[in-house]
Amino acid sequence: MRILALSSSLALILGAVQVAPAAQPAPAPRATPGPVTAASTQLSLQGKITALDAKTRAVSITGKDGGVLDVIAGPEVRNFSQLKVGDTVTLNYTGAVALELKPAGSAPVGVTKTQQSTVQIPGTKPGGSQSNTISIVTEVAAVNPERNTIALRGPRGNTQIVAVVREDLRAKLPKVKRGDLLNITYTEAVAVSIRRDTP
Repeated sequence: MRILALSSSLALILGAVQVAPAAQPAPAPRATPGPVTAASTQLSLQGKITALDAKTRAVSITGKDGGVLDVIAGPEVRNFSQLKVGDTVTLNYTGAVALELKPAGSAPVGVTKTQQSTVQIPGTKPGGSQSNTISIVTEVAAVNPERNTIALRGPRGNTQIVAVVREDLRAKLPKVKRGDLLNITYTEAVAVSIRRDTP
């Protein structure tokens, strides 16, 4: 009798207890494609200084094909006073556009600009470099992998539909979701170095 009563009590207790379901593992964060270089350009130009203006810091450079390029030597070109007509100038230009997909809400939509420059040590050959970077964060308003298009909403709220041409970028479209952020970074760098053909 006692065993029956104990069993009944145990059954009542167990019936009143609700067993919590086993905890489900948190879903893994969705992996977004990393930075991609969408386009890049590199140019190297060389010529001789054919005219100088010390007051305005204007420099005329004549290339091998006879073309003349007029530039203003900014403050990043140190030791300007050392420049002479006949000096050889080498100008290296690099431009690149990079794309990076980021999760929704991870950054504010907007535009940022940064500038960096390097200058030569006093007493060394004239030269210098400067780089400008513009970063635009846009929001994905829609994506259509079938048509290979993506709609981007800019900082001012305007929406632009972009056709994706490159095959490697088209392959990433199925991973893009509405609300994701696309960071577009444009970098332009110019380096100028000057040397003399004769000591």
